[in-house]
Amino acid sequence: MKKKVMLKKKLLRVSIVLIVLFTATIFFVTNNRVSNLVEDNISKKLDSISALGLNIVESRYDGDWNVRDGRLFIGEDLISYNFEIVDEIKEKTGALATIYLADEGVSTSVLDGEGERVIGSRVSDNVVESIFGNGVSYEGEESILGERHAVKYVPIIDNEGEIVGIWSVSMPKTYVGNQAEQIFAMRASIVVVSILCGLLGCMILLLYSKRYLSDIDTLNVSFIEPDSDSNKAQKKVLMMSVLLIGTFFLIWFTIQGYTIGNVVDKLENDNIEDRLTVSSELGHALIDDVYEGNWSIINNKLYKGSNSLNENFEIVDKVSPDTFLTIFMGDTIVSTNILRSDGTRPIGAKASNQVRENVLEQGRDYIAETSIVGQKCITKYTPIKNDNGEVIGMWAKGIERKVVANQIAGLRKAITQISLLAIIISFITFLYLSIKMVSDIKNFDVRFQTNIN
Repeated sequence: MKKKVMLKKKLLRVSIVLIVLFTATIFFVTNNRVSNLVEDNISKKLDSISALGLNIVESRYDGDWNVRDGRLFIGEDLISYNFEIVDEIKEKTGALATIYLADEGVSTSVLDGEGERVIGSRVSDNVVESIFGNGVSYEGEESILGERHAVKYVPIIDNEGEIVGIWSVSMPKTYVGNQAEQIFAMRASIVVVSILCGLLGCMILLLYSKRYLSDIDTLNVSFIEPDSDSNKAQKKVLMMSVLLIGTFFLIWFTIQGYTIGNVVDKLENDNIEDRLTVSSELGHALIDDVYEGNWSIINNKLYKGSNSLNENFEIVDKVSPDTFLTIFMGDTIVSTNILRSDGTRPIGAKASNQVRENVLEQGRDYIAETSIVGQKCITKYTPIKNDNGEVIGMWAKGIERKVVANQIAGLRKAITQISLLAIIISFITFLYLSIKMVSDIKNFDVRFQTNIN
């Protein structure tokens, strides 16, 4: 008895299977890449918190790190069991901070389930080897009270160059707030758009099969031994396969590419804003520790207490080189770590009208893409106020736009490469199965029908 093969039904099933496989591939690759993007942001945020936090600790107390009677000091100030700064770091940034004497915790903002501080904890062997063995910082992840955290450990060095302890900061490796919503939106968009594309693909398959297979009734087809009828069937199936695959992926790339692109852009911009906000908070705390007193303008110079900030680069040069820190008197730069190509600083440059309007006139924080000496940056501007509450300047923290653009471009490139690979594999598989389906090997009749029974 000869077996009838419903080509259209089988093509429909194959199409659905390939669509599902393709969607699953893109989903997991995209999700993994976006997760890496978030983790990279956490790492950069930790770098900033660690550097500025340690600067705040060392600026708040006079003297050098030292150990006496089994306790950790800065100058004459006891750091062991002093929780002021670690709690301040936690309040301003959400990060946990711990100070170790050798490898034992003596000050921390980490609280256990009963609200008690986790004092006396010890670092892992990997941290000990990196800090005390090699004298370099350590970054990784570990479990803190049952939750996975990204951590960074930095050596604490006394005035003789000996490592006497460790400064540590950590952040949970979980999605929170807007990040969680955006990750969920990205995942949902992939699934929803893929389902819609799948439905469109099936509809297109029905239309194409009606157009290309309607004149074929019953053929004894063999691609092993060529004849005119089998060649005709093969060409029709090949043409339909090419059009079907091409149309589906054109739809998929247009819709999904736009959706993922928007989510990625929004996610990275929020990451940048979060980092800028944290750095700005700690920057203010650092400058308050270094220079006591209120902000003021005296003799056309910006002062913090008795210290002039005009062309004073002590604070701005403490910031990591991949971020920009600028202090304005009114709308004019008086201190910055930005360097021109000739090595000079753009002292005297003016802020844009939008910045002046939002920060100086309305007295509010302002985040925008701005240009400073030809360098496009995403910058957060915060008003500086005197003791009467009048806005007399600005504090600006920025990240160069091309750094952000490179991160997003790298993510999109990876997703595109995986998508193209999935397309090639799906296309070859679809063609192979299509040809296989219309082959009548020796004793099979193949019936092409355009109606699904």
